[in-house]
Amino acid sequence: MLAVSLLVLLLVVVSALGVIYSSYKSRQLFSEVQQQNREAMRLEEDWGRLLLEQSTWASHARIERLAKSELKMVVPAPETIIVVKR
Repeated sequence: MLAVSLLVLLLVVVSALGVIYSSYKSRQLFSEVQQQNREAMRLEEDWGRLLLEQSTWASHARIERLAKSELKMVVPAPETIIVVKR
């Protein structure tokens, strides 16, 4: 009888330790998921800012202004344009 009681006690203690460990791992993994979600949101914000910056740098008005000011380019007169056909 004593052996059975000790075995049951041991099984209860092992079960309790298993529950404690699984709760700990669950909280740890949940914390990691939350951290990864925050990182994903931060990266999405960075992506949005980069898209905005790219559109600013590639705007037609900016490129035309730089072409005129830095490269001294001008729009050709219509009579000087030659269309090449295949």
